[in-house]
Amino acid sequence: MYEEILSIDAIALYPIVGGYNSYPVSLTVGYEEPIRATEIKGLWKWWTRILLESVIFKQGNYVVPYSEIDKVMEDIFGSEDKKSLVRIDVKVNDDFISVTEKIWQFLQDFFKKGQVINQRNVSSQNNIIIQAQNPNVKIIKNVYVINIDTYNNLKSIRVRRDDRDPKPDDKFIVIDFNNKKISIGGVGELKLEGLDKHLTIDNMRDFLSIPRIKLDMLRYNNTGLKVKDLNGRELKELMRIILDLITTVLMPKEVKFTISIKVDTERLKNEKNELDINKVKKLKFTLYSLFVYLILGGIGRMTSRGMGSLSPTRIECRNNDLCEDLVSLFNKFSKISDENKINDFIRTLIDFDSLEKLSENWINEIGKTSKVNNVFYISTYSFKYLYAREINDPLKYLNALGELTLSTNINDPTFANEILGRPRKRGDIRFPSAFRFKILYIGNKYYLIWYLLDRYSDANSSHSFIEGYKEEIARFIESAQQKLGEVH
Repeated sequence: MYEEILSIDAIALYPIVGGYNSYPVSLTVGYEEPIRATEIKGLWKWWTRILLESVIFKQGNYVVPYSEIDKVMEDIFGSEDKKSLVRIDVKVNDDFISVTEKIWQFLQDFFKKGQVINQRNVSSQNNIIIQAQNPNVKIIKNVYVINIDTYNNLKSIRVRRDDRDPKPDDKFIVIDFNNKKISIGGVGELKLEGLDKHLTIDNMRDFLSIPRIKLDMLRYNNTGLKVKDLNGRELKELMRIILDLITTVLMPKEVKFTISIKVDTERLKNEKNELDINKVKKLKFTLYSLFVYLILGGIGRMTSRGMGSLSPTRIECRNNDLCEDLVSLFNKFSKISDENKINDFIRTLIDFDSLEKLSENWINEIGKTSKVNNVFYISTYSFKYLYAREINDPLKYLNALGELTLSTNINDPTFANEILGRPRKRGDIRFPSAFRFKILYIGNKYYLIWYLLDRYSDANSSHSFIEGYKEEIARFIESAQQKLGEVH
């Protein structure tokens, strides 16, 4: 029987937990991608591997394939042939009501019959141009400019008909972030009920300026279609473009959710119907790694650049034999009030002697006959570069980090690929970024932190990939501290 032993309230900042369109919301199909239990469990498992690899490296100066660790983790996380000891449920503390059909009909009432030349272009101001031409007139009469750079102090989006000489009957489509509505002059307005939690970004310019978000917008940078009227498929295509553009800015500033951990407690017992010490220790280390993940990790896309940063906000343990230590850890975390204490807390959390003791029941079962390169782990070099700083506006720093880590802004392309991440290309091995940026939320304050995950390498005697780039890393950090110091 599975019993809930642990409940964790958490918050995710600017999570891009994309569905089919790589974004949390798709108005086109009336769909919201929630924070999923499967994704949390997968990342939890990944961080458990990282911690175990870190202990293995400290003990033997090498690492093992993840597959060797996965064999022993089957006891907790399960496999195709073995039932998982733990179950994880995630409840997002908001309900999403689809308003797609209402918006669709609203836009359909706006567009009239006519020949349409659909051109999608993204400029530096993020303008997407849709040209509508009357079939009886050779020149283009109506041009609808969807401007997502926004007006009104960057609080709304306008789509306007842009003639050479503005006319009194020009139509405006306005997405109003303050009043949560979409309106068109002369047609009416529609309240965006159900989208409130997605219309929370305070400064749309900063969000749209994040390099990876700019890159996402390039999907609209292509030539569209030419049609005779707007009655059928072409009208749907036109409105789909607008809905997708609205989708791009329906990014929640934060998502609050609850993680529930349930355990089959009967499987923790031995033949005498008592708790098996070996199994309990394994589970306690696994729960410890979940807490580490919440402190150092994120969810969704662009997590190494700070998007989707996670922070625990409450922990309730219902079985002191299994999770009482996490409550103590969280209490220490929640009392942090300055950036220096964050450094101290993280160093204590990843203390190698403590990890070695906590994980000994795992380590004794992991086969160490096979060695491999390019496996991530935490080394003494990782926290040599640990940095924490209190910040006021996370979005401005996410923007600055995006610019800072662009390969085009780094003189050494090899360093950019190897340390800051190698994109997925055909024929190449993709490496996630070793440099990790994270925003922690503690006691109504935000803290930017960064650290590095090491990677096993035969290039030097220390087998530390970080050590091989220490001079380049030092220069990058010096530049980063200077540029982040200029953010206001």
